[in-house]
Amino acid sequence: MVVIFSVFIMLMMVTTITCNVSFAAAKKAAADIKEPTVSATSYVVMSGSTSEVILNSEGDAKLSCGSIAKFMTAMVVLDNMYDNSELDNIVEIGEKTDEYGDSFRKGESATVRDMLYAMLVGGSDEAAEALARYSASDRKIFIKEMNSKAVELELMDTQYTNPTGLQSKHQYSTALDSARIIQAAMRYPLIKTITGTDSYTLDISSKKKARKLTVTNTNPLLSSTKSSEKYKNITGGILSRGDSKEKGGSFDQYAGTAEQDGMEIVVVLLGENSKKTAVDAKNLLAYGFKKVTKNTIVQADKKVGKAKVKGGAVTRVDAYTESKGYAYVPPEGSTNLVQTKTVMLDDLEAPLKAGDKVGEFRIYVADELKGTVDLITKKDVEKGWFPSQIYISNLATVIIAFLLILVSALIGRIVYVQKSRERRREEKRKQMIREAARKQLEIEEDRRRRNWTYNK
Repeated sequence: MVVIFSVFIMLMMVTTITCNVSFAAAKKAAADIKEPTVSATSYVVMSGSTSEVILNSEGDAKLSCGSIAKFMTAMVVLDNMYDNSELDNIVEIGEKTDEYGDSFRKGESATVRDMLYAMLVGGSDEAAEALARYSASDRKIFIKEMNSKAVELELMDTQYTNPTGLQSKHQYSTALDSARIIQAAMRYPLIKTITGTDSYTLDISSKKKARKLTVTNTNPLLSSTKSSEKYKNITGGILSRGDSKEKGGSFDQYAGTAEQDGMEIVVVLLGENSKKTAVDAKNLLAYGFKKVTKNTIVQADKKVGKAKVKGGAVTRVDAYTESKGYAYVPPEGSTNLVQTKTVMLDDLEAPLKAGDKVGEFRIYVADELKGTVDLITKKDVEKGWFPSQIYISNLATVIIAFLLILVSALIGRIVYVQKSRERRREEKRKQMIREAARKQLEIEEDRRRRNWTYNK
């Protein structure tokens, strides 16, 4: 009896402890998703994967967007390019461009690719101005293209008067629009790669002397030497700093993206206390990942189709989702509103490496594009033989060649047989003629003999 009572007491203690632990865990989990305190004038947390606005504080306020404008500049530059070979074209720093900073000197030049790195990694205003003049030949035309791109992205509260983000009375955006800008920009593979780069060394040319310039990413969550400011899931972003007497010191305009389990979170801080930017951005990203709605539409590593490759040893490759695909459906909506579409890139050319993007898996809610998942190839594609330029793979070329040889051999055999038959028929005909001639000779010979016998 005593033993049974002791066991009962122990079970009660274990249950109590378990309940206390579970309660504590639940309490801690609830505390973990508490909305963080942020010092920015305006800020937004949005899912870059689904466009769900997770947190919004004065997100519609029209403010200076700072270097976030450089994402728009980069998109317009890439949109204006004929193809990726233009990345190797040379951009020169002219007299009007040189006045925007001291990273470059008048007369120096660098490739379009290096200028993009200087602009998006180092935050160079000179690079932004030089790219604008290169891309549209005229700065005013380029700014019109920036505003046209804003309209295309349905950004009704954004206007540009320069490609750098320098403060101007008539240049403004909002935290919500800025979040959508960086969301759109990160769909450009090159922009995503560049903004996720810690530091980069440019090759700068000039008539006097070539030199190298190393730029460090302005995003503190990526490049800071302080471990407390770094964020392990950060994938890109940009920061610009200004001074304000009203704010009592320096302030930042910041936009950053992070990714976890295929879910991208975008954070925008406008008018943020420079001393708190990194901490506030980290807290908002962590909050976003915990609060975001995760309706999985497609799993990672799912085969969804084939992409055509020009000039490859194989001309069709399987396309797989690189990560999970999510969709956000408002509470008043229905999952029937979700639609998907697989779109393959139409300009793929060999060689390709495993992991290269070959298309997009697009997720729509109520016919509006809300998120994309990159489609990648899992195998390398080497350059193919000449027929691959018209999408005939090496294997298909071998098969076609074999079939052609087989058909040629068959035709040759048929011709040979026909000629053999003709020869045999001709030989038979000649044989018949010879036989007829022989018989005729025999008849004539016989007549001659009979005539000779008769005369005698």
